[in-house]
Amino acid sequence: MDLTRWIVVGTDFSEAADRALEHAVLLAAGSRASLACVHVFEDAPGPLATIDDPTPRLLAEIADAVTRSGAQRRGVHVELIVRRGAPWEKLLNVAADLGANLIVVGAQGRRGLVHGLFLGSVATRVAATSTRCVLVVPAALAGGGEGVS
Repeated sequence: MDLTRWIVVGTDFSEAADRALEHAVLLAAGSRASLACVHVFEDAPGPLATIDDPTPRLLAEIADAVTRSGAQRRGVHVELIVRRGAPWEKLLNVAADLGANLIVVGAQGRRGLVHGLFLGSVATRVAATSTRCVLVVPAALAGGGEGVS
């Protein structure tokens, strides 16, 4: 039986996603949890769907983001995960697969804001449909997120 505690964090390589990753690293370090850093991509509509597998390139981008986050310096184990599909669904799937207690996402990503709301579409859908705790991290945290332990 795997007793590892997991936190899932989504990234679309935006500034808000970087802030969410930094915050998730601090939480994981403080709670001795492992971190699953997940990027989800969708195929272009129509017959010109992705022919070449972008997974190796995306894993390298995730690895760069994780390096910048300071996870290694803080002793946080990070799994790099790439999935194809709807981002909110795949984040929920990874959290369920790992038994994660928490999903961390940036408030706004590359998809932009939902009309009239301060949250992006992925953050809104994850928060609205998750059966797990969801932490939505704003792009600009006062104090740079320090003080999280």
